[in-house]
Amino acid sequence: MDHLQLWRYEAKRAGRHVLAAPPLVAALVLASGLGLRGAGFAGAWVAQAVPPLVAGVAAAAVAGGERAVELHLSLPTPLGTTFARRLGLLGAAVVLGAVIVAAGLVPSAEAVTRFATVCAFGLMLGAAGTWAAAVLRSVAAASTVVLCAWFAQLFVLDRFFSAPAGRIGALLVIATLFAVPAARRIIEGRGLLGGGQE
Repeated sequence: MDHLQLWRYEAKRAGRHVLAAPPLVAALVLASGLGLRGAGFAGAWVAQAVPPLVAGVAAAAVAGGERAVELHLSLPTPLGTTFARRLGLLGAAVVLGAVIVAAGLVPSAEAVTRFATVCAFGLMLGAAGTWAAAVLRSVAAASTVVLCAWFAQLFVLDRFFSAPAGRIGALLVIATLFAVPAARRIIEGRGLLGGGQE
């Protein structure tokens, strides 16, 4: 199997519709005019809040969607490598979505801030979704955790970190706190045995 076939296979196993969701939602936000300059507070809020939520739910689906974990644990390729590829593909899709919503503010410097915010917020929710899927063994339950983390960011964290740089830094720290234990569980196969449940 060459590299292209490998990545196609991993995209299929992750779910092509799942990987397409972040850039597609970002494009819809931009096409609706909400992500453009002049859209006001509501437009800016939607552009920065909706794509990361989709990213978090997608990460929960990727982490909890594998049905043959026991088989993967017996293969030469480590389970962590397999999930890293799939989550890497999702990460690329999230970055593409962030580029799309940031394009609505080009050439303003605010485009860079929006890009960084959407990426950091998406990373935090993606890490939360991955961790929750590994711990709870349920895509639905993990999606609920993502939604709770989304609300916490919007209605709690935003109040403490009004400056974009502080907010982005806080999101990255929280993402790390979720990502490290999630990676450990996935590498060991703990919480993933039997695959994710609906």
